[in-house]
Amino acid sequence: MKFFSDAGQFLERVQPFLLKREAEHCLILGLLDELRSGEELGAEPPLMASVEERGEVAGVALMTPPRNLVLSWTAGDSTLDTIARELHAAGVVIPGVNGSADIAQKFVSRWSELSGCSYRVQMAQRIYQLRLVTNESRAAGRLREPTLSDEALLREWRAAFSMDGSAVSMAGYSGRTPNGIRVAWVYTPPENRGKGFAGACVAALSQKLLDDGRRFCFLYTDLANPISNHIYQKMGYEPVIDATVYSLSQKVR
Repeated sequence: MKFFSDAGQFLERVQPFLLKREAEHCLILGLLDELRSGEELGAEPPLMASVEERGEVAGVALMTPPRNLVLSWTAGDSTLDTIARELHAAGVVIPGVNGSADIAQKFVSRWSELSGCSYRVQMAQRIYQLRLVTNESRAAGRLREPTLSDEALLREWRAAFSMDGSAVSMAGYSGRTPNGIRVAWVYTPPENRGKGFAGACVAALSQKLLDDGRRFCFLYTDLANPISNHIYQKMGYEPVIDATVYSLSQKVR
């Protein structure tokens, strides 16, 4: 297992591997693009590591403390075992894990064996990819860029989105990948829900991002919200893979 301190060098090394499953790895690719640009995404330096087999990248791990460890797809359990053993040996504290459902489950199980930590599912998700807006939702109003006068409101909505968990008339984007970008922070205040605003906002924003030159738009959804999953599929988002976020406890004494 190889650890990196330079985000640009790390991205150069692992990007060809990650691009084989660009949608599945959109979170890692987006975070690395931001780190390479000099953005500080955590309170501590990021953890960036790869596992290589026969000279080729076989797995990638990224963590921007205090956020969760994000894992790439891997072909075999041995790669996950290597990541778990190396991080445990290095004394790394992991608050949680984010990865495709099978990968994340296997990793937290192995991590629990090594560390004595317990784990629980924090959120079951699904990653979607859109190439073409096929059924643009309509609602009163229009999409517009935020202004400085919206700053306080957007902070309030961002906080409400984090606490609420309901995805549905704010929508933003983050995490550029070589070919795509991730739509995020979809939120409508409770008093305005049920009017089609979220669908219209996401569809219009997705179309704008495609018009601006992105080949794909990516999107994470909460599987506990079937309404939002249905809305996104109607506008052309296609499911790619299920993902799971796990939270980890402190070591059992």
